[in-house]
Amino acid sequence: MAAAQTLVYHGNCHCGRYRFQVSTPEITSAISCSCSLCVKKGYLWLIPGEGSFTVVRDEGYLVEYQTSTLKDKFCSYCGSGVEGEHLTGPLRGKFLINIRTLREPYVNPFKLESAITVIEAEGDTRSIEPLAQQPDEPAAKSLFACHCGDVRAALLSPIEDEELKEDNCSKCVRLAYIGIYPTKNNVRIYGRDRVFEYLTGGKFTGSTYCKTCGVHVFSNIYGPPISVFDKLPPERKERALAVYHKNMAMQPLNVRAIEGVKVDTFQSLIKREDEGTDGYELDS
Repeated sequence: MAAAQTLVYHGNCHCGRYRFQVSTPEITSAISCSCSLCVKKGYLWLIPGEGSFTVVRDEGYLVEYQTSTLKDKFCSYCGSGVEGEHLTGPLRGKFLINIRTLREPYVNPFKLESAITVIEAEGDTRSIEPLAQQPDEPAAKSLFACHCGDVRAALLSPIEDEELKEDNCSKCVRLAYIGIYPTKNNVRIYGRDRVFEYLTGGKFTGSTYCKTCGVHVFSNIYGPPISVFDKLPPERKERALAVYHKNMAMQPLNVRAIEGVKVDTFQSLIKREDEGTDGYELDS
């Protein structure tokens, strides 16, 4: 039987400050782990062969966050989780690459779903203190939190009332992002001072990440300067402003950060857009 052809995959965090390449047979399957951090980050792991992984660029932005089950490395500029090493269970001692960070050839995570091997975590000891309920606040319907608990969000409306969206654009695929878009008056954010922000989309959208654990809980929407709408004909301006004000009233949340509920519970509610990463380019 002929040996499988080896391909060279190029990968990177979204901003490109960390880049690598790995030689491996065509990737048609992945490994996921049930530990609390892998779940919140939606990791799809590849175990590279010995000597097959090479760092191409490292500008010093990778930082490490360690749990009882995983040493995780993520970019402290753009938030992308890139690589890790499990500390317990069948993956113990294995160097792992997040398949979601592979750029060329592109690996569509949606097409790997039927070939994912789930590894059950061992020794996951995560616990965070509950949020103190304010006397004048309505009870939260759902709670969202980063892994270490520094950044949290309370959703005051039922999550079933929200539209759940997932796509595989270059940023969202690295986040494994599943978004909901409630209005700001239905969300309470805690720990805004504990995040760093990565701006994309003409710097009109900011994805935030916990400075400690790198988990994405919420985004900020800034929108273009309202003066840009003055250039539009009156009939278009009215429609464009309606969309603008609707977007500016949103408080996006990452469903993967939800506490106490498995993301699979919402699978039938998720609306997907398989747009891929066309148009995504790195600076040289």
